[in-house]
Amino acid sequence: MAEPVTATPPPPPPPPHFVIVPLPAQGHTIPMVALARLLAERGPRRHLRGVADLAARAKLPLEIVEVPFPPAEDTGLPPGVENVDQITKFSHFLVAFKNTLRELAAPLEAYLRALPARPSCIISDWSFPSTADVARRVGVRRLFFHGPSCFYSLCDLNAAAHGLQQQGDDDRYVVPGMSVRVEVTKDTKPGFFNFPGWEENRDAAMEAMRTADGAVVNTFLDLEDEFIACYEAAR
Repeated sequence: MAEPVTATPPPPPPPPHFVIVPLPAQGHTIPMVALARLLAERGPRRHLRGVADLAARAKLPLEIVEVPFPPAEDTGLPPGVENVDQITKFSHFLVAFKNTLRELAAPLEAYLRALPARPSCIISDWSFPSTADVARRVGVRRLFFHGPSCFYSLCDLNAAAHGLQQQGDDDRYVVPGMSVRVEVTKDTKPGFFNFPGWEENRDAAMEAMRTADGAVVNTFLDLEDEFIACYEAAR
C-alpha cells in the first residue's frame, strides 16, 4: 500500500510591517520613535520613515529609511533647514508645513511602490496630511498619530464640529460633547494650525483625520478612560 502523502503546511504569513512617518520635528518624532519601539517589541517589522538629519540623530535599532529632502528652491526654506527645530523665523513655519510636507509626499510614495510587498499600514503624524493621498494611491491602510492627550484632541474635534473657531477672540464658550465642563476662548482652546493663514493646513489635516482607518493616541486608560470613549464615538 502506498504511503499516505502528508500535505506540506503553508508557510506562515509574513509579520506585520508598519511604515511610521513622523513629522520632521523633535516633539513629534520622539513619541513616534517610542511607538516604533513598542511595535518592535511585539514582533512586527517596522520602518521609521525620516530624513537624513533624523536618521543621524536617532541612533536606534530601527530600520530607518532616509528621505531625500526637497531642495530649498522647492520648499522656500533656507538651505540646510530640514527640521522644524532648525527654523528661527516664525514666517518659515507656514512655508515648512505648506510646501515641504507636500514635496516629501512624492519620495514617500516612490519608496512604498518600490517595496516587494505592500506594508500592513502607514502610521503618519496628524500634521502630515499629504500622507492620506499617498496611502490612497498606493492602496495601503493608514492610521494617524496625534501626540496630545485624548482630552486635548476631543476638545479640538468637538470645537471644530460645532464651528466654534469662528467665535471672537475674547468670546468664552463651553465645548460641547465633553463629559466635564470645559470653557475656553478662541485664543485658549486646544488645536493645531489655529493661526490666521493656516486655515488650508488645518482643513487638510482634519480631512485626513476623518478619512483615516484608525487613530493612535498618546494616552492610557487609567488617566483618560472617559475621554477615550468619547473620542472614539466622536471620530
